[in-house]
Amino acid sequence: MLRYNELIAFDPVESVVQLREADDQSRAISLLKTYVISDNMAEKLMNDIFENIQFERMVDNKGMLIVGNYGSGKSHLMSVVSTIAELPGASKHLRNKQVAEKAKEIEGKFQVIRAEFGAVTMPLREIVCRQLEKGLANMGIDYTFPTADQVTNNKDMMYEMMELFHEEYPDKGLLLVIDELLDYLRGRKEQDLTLDLGFLREIGEVCNNTRFRFVSGVQEMLFDNPKFSFVADSLRRVKERFKETRIVREDIAFVVSERLLKKNDEQKALIREHLNKFKKLYSGLSEELETYVNLFPIHPAYLEMFERVHIGEKRVALQTITGEIKKLLSEEVPQDATGLISFDRYWTYIEEDSSLRSDDRVKLITDKVETLKGIIQSSVKRQYKAMATQMVNALAVFRLTTEDLKTPIGLSSYTLRDKLFLSQPSLLDFEDEAAGFLQTTIEAAMKDLRTAASFQYISLNNDNGQFYINIDESIPVDELIRQRGEGLKDSQLDSYYFDVLKQATEVSETTAYVFGYKIWLHEIPWIDRRVKREGYLFFGAPNERSTAQPERDFYIYMLQAFEEPNFKDEQKEDEVFFRLKKKNDTFVDLLRLYGGATEMYNDTTTNKKLYKPKMEEYKKKLVKWIKENFVDTYEIVYRGKSAGVLEHGMFLPSNPDTLVELVDSVSQDLLSQWFEVKYEEYPSFRKLEHSYLTKKNIATYVKDALDYLNGRKTNQGEAILDGLLLLDQRGNPTTQKSGYAKWVTDLLDSKGNGQVLNQSELIEVINTTQGTPDQRITRKFTMEPELLVVILGSLIQDGQIVVTVKGTQYEAMNFSEFIRLPIQDITYFDHIKKPTGLPVREVQALSDLFESIKIDFSNQEKVDFTIKQIIAGAKRATNRTVEMLANIRNKFQVWDGPLFTQEEIEEKTDRLSRLNEFLQGLQVYNTRAKMMNLKFNMERIKKEKENLKLLDTLDNLQKKINEFTKVADYLVKAKFITSPSKDWIDDVDVSLDNLSMALKNGEDCTSEIQELEHLKKTYIDYYLSLHQKMRLNATESKKKSELLQNKQCDALQVLSSKIELLPSGVFKEWQEKVNSLKVCYHVTADNLQHTPECQKCHFNPREEQLNEKPSLTELEEELNELLETWTDTLLTNFNDASVKESIELLEAEEKELMNEFIQRKAFTLPISIKLIHAINKVLKGIHREKVDVEQLKEVFGNGNPITIKEAKDNVDKLLRVIVGNNDQDRVRLTIGK
Repeated sequence: MLRYNELIAFDPVESVVQLREADDQSRAISLLKTYVISDNMAEKLMNDIFENIQFERMVDNKGMLIVGNYGSGKSHLMSVVSTIAELPGASKHLRNKQVAEKAKEIEGKFQVIRAEFGAVTMPLREIVCRQLEKGLANMGIDYTFPTADQVTNNKDMMYEMMELFHEEYPDKGLLLVIDELLDYLRGRKEQDLTLDLGFLREIGEVCNNTRFRFVSGVQEMLFDNPKFSFVADSLRRVKERFKETRIVREDIAFVVSERLLKKNDEQKALIREHLNKFKKLYSGLSEELETYVNLFPIHPAYLEMFERVHIGEKRVALQTITGEIKKLLSEEVPQDATGLISFDRYWTYIEEDSSLRSDDRVKLITDKVETLKGIIQSSVKRQYKAMATQMVNALAVFRLTTEDLKTPIGLSSYTLRDKLFLSQPSLLDFEDEAAGFLQTTIEAAMKDLRTAASFQYISLNNDNGQFYINIDESIPVDELIRQRGEGLKDSQLDSYYFDVLKQATEVSETTAYVFGYKIWLHEIPWIDRRVKREGYLFFGAPNERSTAQPERDFYIYMLQAFEEPNFKDEQKEDEVFFRLKKKNDTFVDLLRLYGGATEMYNDTTTNKKLYKPKMEEYKKKLVKWIKENFVDTYEIVYRGKSAGVLEHGMFLPSNPDTLVELVDSVSQDLLSQWFEVKYEEYPSFRKLEHSYLTKKNIATYVKDALDYLNGRKTNQGEAILDGLLLLDQRGNPTTQKSGYAKWVTDLLDSKGNGQVLNQSELIEVINTTQGTPDQRITRKFTMEPELLVVILGSLIQDGQIVVTVKGTQYEAMNFSEFIRLPIQDITYFDHIKKPTGLPVREVQALSDLFESIKIDFSNQEKVDFTIKQIIAGAKRATNRTVEMLANIRNKFQVWDGPLFTQEEIEEKTDRLSRLNEFLQGLQVYNTRAKMMNLKFNMERIKKEKENLKLLDTLDNLQKKINEFTKVADYLVKAKFITSPSKDWIDDVDVSLDNLSMALKNGEDCTSEIQELEHLKKTYIDYYLSLHQKMRLNATESKKKSELLQNKQCDALQVLSSKIELLPSGVFKEWQEKVNSLKVCYHVTADNLQHTPECQKCHFNPREEQLNEKPSLTELEEELNELLETWTDTLLTNFNDASVKESIELLEAEEKELMNEFIQRKAFTLPISIKLIHAINKVLKGIHREKVDVEQLKEVFGNGNPITIKEAKDNVDKLLRVIVGNNDQDRVRLTIGK
């Protein structure tokens, strides 16, 4: 069983960095060395922070705000930045090489002043000035800022200070770094804060004009912060001179994974293998496995929720996680659960933090949580207790993420499952639907808890399936409302029904078209043309409405639901009736409750707050009921036909936000044919995908269209021009395809030489029945005059007409002045006529050809400049064309040879040659005077535009070939390593052929590349599966090492090498099998994205026998069986009579070891070497030799005196005679009688 400390190299973060620590150089260097930089933070440092601080290049330098929660690394970051700016050579201590290289732009180039704000009431100006004076004095600069009442602006004194600073430090900048600015600003009164923000803005402006730089830390985004909405105007001006760089959750996660919880490859492999068991239980675990591995044992949701919690400012992320990990280090990782910590554990931290007890929000939730936990202990089923506790803690934390604690949002069952990794060990054995069963278990646990709590404290939002802690206490007013509602008459119910419709259709009494009548001007979308047509929405019947309003395009009648008056349906094309035909008890009850609540609200003077929420609740439910039941309950009458929505064959919006969307959708569906008849030739603005052209926005959209013609492109402007057919396929203005523009030019062409086309010939006025002017529309196409303005603007810009407005002529040369006119004034233009002079259309076409800037023909210098750009563009295109003429024959090679046939090469060469001739001829017209004699007409320019497109196509094609060759080459190499199947090889060949064809045909190749990427993924999955079969992972590698080092293996090693009787070859064969198992756990799907084989072990299935690796469990069993077999063999041999006799002849210690072995019938491990010697002795046999007494007498001289040496020699001779050729160890001597 692995422990957490075996899976992570824990490097705790014990304290929060203080900015002033960087004043100490050794501490500052330490902060540099320990700063962990994510890819996201690297981008911010290089592109935002360093770029804004440096002063070598001209950029729009601004003040900087570093945004981050308390404990998120904000002060550490500012310490790092200020240290780099202050100390030469500091960048070498950074871990990220790219950041270190970019840091050299500011390295050692600043004098730095660091300061922190406390709980003070001093104005910001005075604080900053004092800190600067103090810091400058430490640098040997004596400067005193004038008091606030002595200056008219603060920038002059800052400029003066910097001039004095540069006398002492001519080559350096001055960097002021201040921490915790937000706390200070929050404590300021409105008037004081306005002055502070004004000073802050001036600091930002000084940063742009001098080498002074200002960086401050704040805990929340300063701009767009609702807490400062009362000074939003001042903030907006500050925002223009400041940049905000935010430390986000991903930056903190990187620090957690790369410092607190750093892991080596083996540890990651072990974690990966552990988590793989749980993929089927949790959504996202498989897709984001590496994220979970890197952050283990912290669940990513912990950091996500931590960032969102609203409890003061001091949420020390890294220190909190450090505390959590310390508790786990010595514990074992559970085998039946992921072992990850999620945000439910954060509630314990909140409960234990005494500083939070005074927070009303925390106290309110804590009371509910304590009650719920008491219920869990006393009333929830045992199998659900732990899970219920986790869920309550998680819901408590989530409740603190909402500004309003009463907001009915929380966590769904599947969110609880995936964000907490709630576990049910028995589900690990499920093959299918394990995640679904776990979700069901969670829902059962939640149901048990809510039932035990009598459905108090935790509520379920049926609209989104989310559970949340409910802090409300209900007040019983329902009975009074119900009694009042039951007494309402039908006419009153109709009145309240219309009240509901008012909210649902977003109208009000104050905006009624005719006072006293429920009639409103209303627009409905004409979807086919992306415009809104104007008509009337009326609550009631036709005979109840006023006739004072002028005629419009339609009438929508919402008839009474309870007392409908009698009226005659004249079956008009422009009238639609909505009748609530089917009113069920639910609707009527709700309407009575709404009416009752409204009556009670109107009657009471002291308890209005009791009834207003009820009114709003019932009205909301009624609107919801009408929306949800619209299809089944409403009858729609159009031209005498009464039917439901489905019977009319209509399609409603899938998720409408309001009832008016449903009403509009049905109405436009019925009325669209009427609109087609009335406005048959009206333009279609199909590119207004998310909006419609309306009476309110038409002037704005038309202005956008005119700006688009003048080079300032917007989506709205493009949509209007597209609808009037005034754009080409690339989005460039053109009048060539527009029938609307042709209508104007045809009318103008029909005039005699020198004659003009008057406004009245294009626009007619429609009067009301009373004879007063009502509407102006174009004589053809029935368009608004504002749209005609766009057409005229396009023709002016294209050089085809001159328009006179209030006596002033507007042509291409002064087009910029034309678009600045009020749109309404232009609609009342005097007349139009044809232009004379420079061939504007051709020059504009040439400018478009080379993508030059939009020509302002009103400025002669800009026209001359544009002509220079055209000639420069022609020269560049000439060089590209000449180069491509050479490349077309020898490049464009793909993986299987040349992309083009010889015929295709010849055709492209011919077109490029003609383009080359045109481009070289164009270069003659290099002045305005020469351009007036341009010989190329529009037709020739259009042809060469197509040839220029060919040049671009070929350039892009070569880039695509270079890009797509990577995946193609990958698969070609992969085929020679292994292949999932024969079909896979065929699919690779076919897909590569398809890619070749797509490239040749100029297609985007997306589907072909997707197919190749799919084949690549199939290969990677297959290769990984083979690698897994043929290589040991980290867990198995650990087991292999343990197997080779266990006591049984050592015992067999000794037995096989020391006892000849035993077949050592069997054990060697076992060893070879174990040693043949190769270890590699480094390969991942990410690694294989770049190369088709493992770069660690270079596994190549075609070069290895693909026999599945033997099981380590089986090898362990073989080892144990072999030891048992050899033990039995030895014991069997010991039963032999001669061996038994040999055992009796052993020395006492050896004999005791042998008898113990025989008795236990097993070795005591590790095996004693003395026992091995004893076994060898008895197996080879022990000889007993008798020595006679007479022999001994003779050895000692038969009574004659002899020397010691002679005695020794005699003994040696006797022993040699007795032992003979026998092994001395196997001979035992006895004295014969």
